[in-house]
Amino acid sequence: MNSGSNVTVVIPCFNDGEYIMEAVNSVLNQTLKPEKIIIVDDGSDTHTKHILGGINDDSVEVVYQDNSGVCKARNVAIDLAKTDYILTLDADDYFEPTFIEKAVAILSQDSHVGIVGCFYRRLVSGKIQNEVVKPLGGGVSNFLVKNNGLGCSLFRKKCWEEVSGYDENMRKGYEDWDFWISILKNGWQMHIKEEPLFLYRKSKSSRDENAFLNHDVELRDYLFKKHRQVFMDNFEAFASQIIYSNSKLKQTQLKIKNSIDYRLGNLILRPFRLVKHIFKSQK
Repeated sequence: MNSGSNVTVVIPCFNDGEYIMEAVNSVLNQTLKPEKIIIVDDGSDTHTKHILGGINDDSVEVVYQDNSGVCKARNVAIDLAKTDYILTLDADDYFEPTFIEKAVAILSQDSHVGIVGCFYRRLVSGKIQNEVVKPLGGGVSNFLVKNNGLGCSLFRKKCWEEVSGYDENMRKGYEDWDFWISILKNGWQMHIKEEPLFLYRKSKSSRDENAFLNHDVELRDYLFKKHRQVFMDNFEAFASQIIYSNSKLKQTQLKIKNSIDYRLGNLILRPFRLVKHIFKSQK
């Protein structure tokens, strides 16, 4: 492509044949083109392999591996990259056309910034939601209680090298959160471009949702133990964020309990609960 952008785009792909071309085209249509797009097929089905085999563009390279997870796929592609900047993109998401141009400008101008993300919108059932999600970014103290970044972001390859890549043990999720903490604790900053330049596709089988519902405690415990010193060094910020999060959770629970739907539901269920109580007492 020879665009002079100094960017390689890395796209892990697992059974995403339905969406992969939309992701690739969003990169090919950037106002500042990447030098290379490396797609790592992570043991996909026949349909997806057929789609990938039909890509006819000299700037796109497809690498095949047995199913080993997104971290392995990203590490393989980044290791092959010959540029200073890496942009990760999931195969079912896509960027608006100006993201690379704007993100590269930020990295070029500020040597303290290691990562550039942006605001984003969700894509649900094919419809772009009006709500703009606004990650905070910043330094490592902003990442102690939640992932305040965007998984699909532009970063310096040397940041990846400093932390020995993505942690391939994190196959159940939260690998982006861990990766950002690993980089930011070395003194780098994450800059968030305050424009919705990314579309995140929310699917029924979302990997992020599965991680939260089924592995949240396990993964948070792993993060804490791995980065224990970071949490200790930033204990006051960590405690303040925990207190704030707990307060917001209680406020949300109170709003739900006071809502008309909740009270109406209790009213409808009251006779059934009475019958259940009587039945138990007669046993």
